[in-house]
Amino acid sequence: MLSDRQKGLLDGVATIFPDSPHGYCLKHLEANFHKEFKNVELKTFLWKAARAKTVEDFQKALSNMRIIDPRSVDWLLDHASSEHCAEFYFPGRRYGHLTSNIAESLNSWLLEAREMPILAMFERIRHQLMEWFTARRNLERNTPGLIVSKIATQLQTAVNDRARRYRYIQSTPTMYEVQSTETLCEYIVQLDNQTCSCREWQLSSIPCGHALAVILARKEDPQTYVKPFFTLQAYRNTDEHAIIHPRYVDSSQPLQFNYDTQDNGDDGDNGDEDDDDGVLPPNTRRPTGRPKKRRIDKVNPAPQRVQKCSRCREQGHSKRTCRAAI
Repeated sequence: MLSDRQKGLLDGVATIFPDSPHGYCLKHLEANFHKEFKNVELKTFLWKAARAKTVEDFQKALSNMRIIDPRSVDWLLDHASSEHCAEFYFPGRRYGHLTSNIAESLNSWLLEAREMPILAMFERIRHQLMEWFTARRNLERNTPGLIVSKIATQLQTAVNDRARRYRYIQSTPTMYEVQSTETLCEYIVQLDNQTCSCREWQLSSIPCGHALAVILARKEDPQTYVKPFFTLQAYRNTDEHAIIHPRYVDSSQPLQFNYDTQDNGDDGDNGDEDDDDGVLPPNTRRPTGRPKKRRIDKVNPAPQRVQKCSRCREQGHSKRTCRAAI
């Protein structure tokens, strides 16, 4: 799960999906963090802490934040503990996604559709999804190899820039000790469980430079060591199913005669049903004035008196703006 830390989502995920890891969007967290502490450098160290691959890097980022403002670290850990905001401590897999940009792009497109009547809105969304599905089915159709083109390019860049820098010593058929001549550090690569002691492979699900050095030395294809999440087959399965018109009828099949739908002389009333049993919605009216389209956010608003509607007796609005069915 990845959300913007809205209170309803925090309670809902914890209640409905108690065993699912819940990550927070760093863009929303950054905005709230900057409102509390007006310092650009703090935002930089916030992202460094979120992208940290070791405990030392994470603690170093927090220490730098504490030097700038001692209150910042306490505020951060109180509002977003490390397992929710730091990729290193996240118990699940984020696959490099630290923000909810995917959902935000969908919300941006829905601004026009949500102003339509309910059925027209559903049809507009259905048509847009059909266009997206069609475009994405053709997007990676001619891509060679096993993984999507973006990850293949990223993997090839790592091979060209990093994989040739390291020396390795074999410990077991699947475990290697990789030595860096630049940092003078040693890393343990295990091919059988696809891990490296630098933890970059585990976090990104793409082999790191240390693992690539071993994979190339074994004359194996690095793409076979990428997690299935990035494979072409997984990508194509996402948009595999078609979206069919809700009133679709297979016209290749002959029509079926249904006796119950024909006029049997009783004007459709067989005496078993009572037309008065249907419950009609209560009469209501739309309040005057134009409804608000945009939520107004206030920073530290002053406490206000809670309104109570004299029409429906609920709190939070007045009779003038009441929309409840009475």
